[in-house]
Amino acid sequence: MSTYDNKTGKLAPQSLLHQRYLIVGQAGRGGMSAVYQAVDTKYGNHHVAIKEMSQGNLSENELTEATARFQQEADLLGSLHHPNLPTIYDGFSEDGRSFLVMEYIDGKTLLQMLKDTGGRPLPVAHVLDYAIQLCDVLMYLHSHNPPIIFRDLKPTNVMVKGNGHVMLIDFGIARFFKEGQAQDTVLLGSPGYAPPEQHGTSQTNPRSDLYSLGATLHCCLTGRDPFHATDRFAFPPVQQMNPLVPIELDQLIQRMVSLDEQQRPNSALEVRQALLNIKQKASDATTGLDPVMASAPTQYNPSFSSTPPVQVPTNNSNPVPAQPATVPVSIPPAHSNVPPIPQTQQTRNATSFSAVWTRSFIILFGLMLALTVVGSIIAFNISQPYGSINPNAGLDHAVELGLSVILVLVAIAALWFVHNGAAIIILLLTALFTLGAVFAFIVQTLIDVHQQLPFMLNQDVLNLFSTSSLAAASLISFLWLMRPYMLIDRVILLAVFGVAGICALLQYSGADSDISKHIYLLILLILLIQGVLITTQTERVRVRRV
Repeated sequence: MSTYDNKTGKLAPQSLLHQRYLIVGQAGRGGMSAVYQAVDTKYGNHHVAIKEMSQGNLSENELTEATARFQQEADLLGSLHHPNLPTIYDGFSEDGRSFLVMEYIDGKTLLQMLKDTGGRPLPVAHVLDYAIQLCDVLMYLHSHNPPIIFRDLKPTNVMVKGNGHVMLIDFGIARFFKEGQAQDTVLLGSPGYAPPEQHGTSQTNPRSDLYSLGATLHCCLTGRDPFHATDRFAFPPVQQMNPLVPIELDQLIQRMVSLDEQQRPNSALEVRQALLNIKQKASDATTGLDPVMASAPTQYNPSFSSTPPVQVPTNNSNPVPAQPATVPVSIPPAHSNVPPIPQTQQTRNATSFSAVWTRSFIILFGLMLALTVVGSIIAFNISQPYGSINPNAGLDHAVELGLSVILVLVAIAALWFVHNGAAIIILLLTALFTLGAVFAFIVQTLIDVHQQLPFMLNQDVLNLFSTSSLAAASLISFLWLMRPYMLIDRVILLAVFGVAGICALLQYSGADSDISKHIYLLILLILLIQGVLITTQTERVRVRRV
């Protein structure tokens, strides 16, 4: 079967792309690309989205420029990891076309949701929640050095899943902000949502994304699309069109869409804090808008108390509010010079922490920690485990053998979840050096049980072999810190492997008869096991590759 439809030139349904991706159908089309829904036949038949760069009616120069932008999006998405951004899985070229394989998002764009309501505004409570999530991802992007400016935030580039989770899509024109540049080289963006500086007056910056966010919120709360407005830079007060919107939220949006970027909020963090304040103050006053909202794609219920729905006019006739809009809250004035609170990196790290430390992983981590720690304590408190065979021997070598075997098994099992070459090498080296310790502990355990073996190995040699093997494994673990993790991931791993390295150093010169040496060995092994669990989960969440 041909991969492409002869009439349309599009990927044909049920065709197999790249000998791997079964095309289900077209999911959407943008200015320079088409998006298809597909099934990855080589990776659990899970659904993916495949973005194809459109090459129709392009000159050679335009094709070169479009290809460069497509590659820019692939490289940029590959370096970003945030719960509100789609995960990129693969990128390739075939038959002269470029394709990007990414996470399939089952949801609707904000524009689709507005169309579903017949042009009526979306519920205030929902829009507040979407806005807070968008602030989170903007804080993440703007916290990069240099900051990443999205430059195309609009209702069609914001998708909402069925549970209310927001995803920011389409990085086709995102760029890195270069300090001191007078203007952007290329004028891009969507009319009505792009700020004046994006049309050539000056260079875009983080406040440019805040303008687009404000325009998007204005559209969601009024049903008025600025793209179709006579004056695309004019935003009437939101309350004129939707009296259910709190006055504080209206004032915040007016600041965000100010033509003078100096009048806009300082940062996405400042906007987020204002939104949280509004949400808290309005929790007893904000309502749903109309029974038709039940047809909206999301079933997400933010923490707002609802009252009976009322009809909201969609014209500019200044309707009389059916009820008080909200409880007044203090919003910084338009000319406020309050500096941004330096917590952007902290907020980013908090998001990173929650993405890795999910409930299921915490349970697994806790069970493994309890198993190894409690098991070691119990075993070390059993006196004369071998009875009269060797009354002077304990279970120290046997416990160390068991923990070493667990470490090898965990490292090997982790290979199933890790797809990066460097990570695979680290896991293999960890398992290889630990196998040396396993051999030494087996012989030492057999000596404890039988005292005499058919072959003789010096205890000092065995002790040095096991000690050196585990010391090497602990040194190898520090290579994880070179992986592209976030700050909080690195701090946690540095703490775990740092203590493991100290224990490896302290036990290295100890004699086998020293109790402290065995205690250090147990701590070392437990930390290495837990460290491999953490790195495997971090790899799976952060830098997953197919």
